[in-house]
Amino acid sequence: MTLAAAPIFDLAPTGEFQDAAGPAAERLRRRQIIAAHPEVRALIGPNPYSAILVVGLVAGHLALAGLLADRPLWLIGLVAFCVGAFFAACLNAMIHEARHDLIFRDRRANHAIALVANLGLVTFAAMPFFRYHGWHHLATGDYAMDVGIPTKWEARWVGNRAWRKVVWLAAFPLFQWLRTRKFRSDERVWHGWMVANVALQLAADLLMLYVWGPFSLLYLLLSYAFAVGFHPLGTRVIQEHFLIAEGEETNNYVGWASLFECNFGYHIEHHDFPRIPWNRLPRVAKLAPEFYASKPVFRSRLALMISFITDPRWHLYRHAVQRPRS
Repeated sequence: MTLAAAPIFDLAPTGEFQDAAGPAAERLRRRQIIAAHPEVRALIGPNPYSAILVVGLVAGHLALAGLLADRPLWLIGLVAFCVGAFFAACLNAMIHEARHDLIFRDRRANHAIALVANLGLVTFAAMPFFRYHGWHHLATGDYAMDVGIPTKWEARWVGNRAWRKVVWLAAFPLFQWLRTRKFRSDERVWHGWMVANVALQLAADLLMLYVWGPFSLLYLLLSYAFAVGFHPLGTRVIQEHFLIAEGEETNNYVGWASLFECNFGYHIEHHDFPRIPWNRLPRVAKLAPEFYASKPVFRSRLALMISFITDPRWHLYRHAVQRPRS
């Protein structure tokens, strides 16, 4: 794969997104890979052992939260940054797996295990993710339906200024929520699972607050904030779909932290085969190396974070957006 610590081709922040090929390119490559390597089909299907991982992650994360209940704030912040962020990243990954029905075959069971995974994330995130993520695959690059695409205001405000990139990373959950305002769908927002997500998470948070006090919740909140914000793990939102190589709309990360975030970095393989679970994704590239050898890949999330902030070539217009249909 092509190493990519910084953008490979120059792209000025012109105020316009780039043209996207969208999911059609992924579907074409998927057909080509299956034709050349039909054995890849054996990798498709759920991995129920991920449910055991979910329980273990939640138990470990909450146990650590309890141990930090009466610790000083500096220690809580340090542990959240160095350890808790990885717990939160893996729990996010498991919610992602459940959204693709990659833990159980039964859709209701996947919804249920996603609610369990959500217990370590303080805020309710599982069912909102279920609502929007499917469209990220069905309508990749669609400005309205793909909330992975920044809003025009967001891209214009961030520009390529270092301090605004820092703010954008640190407050990414807020920016992502604002993106949902451009989302257009007739799907009902408040259904039974969404209500269950809110009720269960609120009950769990109140119980932890009563038993352990606010510092435990602070640890969980900081862990989640780091996992999706100002932290090397948070650069996943840059790594996945920023344009760094011409003609490539998705990028990979295969550094040492990949296993500790449940292979979230194998994003090209995931888009090609969204029905292959996290633990089998590395085998896709090994089975079909000729399709992935030239794809852009990052080896260091920390290097990416520093490059994104300091290099003016990085800006939010580095996204591919489909042209509106005439």
